Amino acid sequence: MFQKLKLTDIIIVSVLLFITIIAGYYYSNSLARNLLWQKLYPVRAELSVREVSCSNNSPTWLSDILTYQTKHNNAPANQIAYIEPNGKLHHCENGYVGQYPLLSESVTDQTRFRYASVTKLWTADAILSLVKDGKLSLDTPVAKIISEIDTPTDSRISDITIGQLLLHRAGFDRYSVFGQDMFGIGKDICPNNLTGLNNITLGFDPDSKTSYSNLGYCLLGEVVSRIYNKPYTKVIAENYSFADTSLRFISNHAMNDEVTYNYVETGLTGYADIYKAFDYEGLASAAGLSGNAIDLAQQVQAMSLKSPPNILTDSSKVACDLTQIAECYGYAMVTYQPNEPSTIIYYRDGNLLGLSSLVAASDSGGVVALLSNGTSNEGVKGSNKVKMMIYQHMIDQ
Repeated sequence: MFQKLKLTDIIIVSVLLFITIIAGYYYSNSLARNLLWQKLYPVRAELSVREVSCSNNSPTWLSDILTYQTKHNNAPANQIAYIEPNGKLHHCENGYVGQYPLLSESVTDQTRFRYASVTKLWTADAILSLVKDGKLSLDTPVAKIISEIDTPTDSRISDITIGQLLLHRAGFDRYSVFGQDMFGIGKDICPNNLTGLNNITLGFDPDSKTSYSNLGYCLLGEVVSRIYNKPYTKVIAENYSFADTSLRFISNHAMNDEVTYNYVETGLTGYADIYKAFDYEGLASAAGLSGNAIDLAQQVQAMSLKSPPNILTDSSKVACDLTQIAECYGYAMVTYQPNEPSTIIYYRDGNLLGLSSLVAASDSGGVVALLSNGTSNEGVKGSNKVKMMIYQHMIDQ
């Protein structure tokens, strides 16, 4: 029987057997499958940059930034919105909602993205509004409002102020065992175990340096909740008219209108399910919001135009080098001014697994909001490149 087999039959059988073995290997080995998916990213990127749509008469640099994000920052789906100081709105979108290009619907201006740490702008704005209303001051000790702080072993905790929390200068070191970093480092303290504040040791003296802290903003969210006597999420949704927008707080599952994020687990210690990787109740006031870029830009512009102190306000207590885009925080945003005569732009960005967000605002009222379903392999360096691109375009307008 085998003597009757032709060479072409042997080749066909060999090819089919090879394909079966390869398919079986990648089907059974999720890590190898994920690595292959990553290596195919340039193909997905090329398909995504061909799927760009913009509002009429939008500046060409909006689509240029989306192309850059797609090709260089692992983000096959993006939204960008730009509001000129005169209030004129422009926006562009690219990519696909689902994981697979061409087989999924295109991203629109209404597609939902997670805001990550850009959420902190609402928390800061709510606190600053309470300050202007006389409900508290920047020097109010947090312990005066959060009564669970009653017998701290580290006496410095009793003196932490609202202003120090806003400025990330309260003494919480996010990478210490007591830092409560959102990626699983530290103890579960806020919002459900606030008595645990009595048992921690600060990483440094308050006001002695800046150290980015999600715990600090969780505590600010709790302050908002205590003063209004309502859950933080309800206060923010009501005060900022979420019912008229796309803005919603996230949970441990994707929403129906939400984009798919460009994240795959490539190591045994990675996160297989990014939607269940975090305590979203604890992250509500630090990284819990989602929506589209247009609503984000409009809400941030409204905050930036409020009477000071507002989200653009710097603190005289912080000595910063404004010529560098670094962790040089005001009460809500990072200030950047390459030299003294030049325009000042304020930034707030954020990252979660497989996604990034960025807002830039100027004194004159211009705002750019960029939402992406990926993060740069270059980390902060990659994010800063995009910030510099946006800075140049904003000052050129």
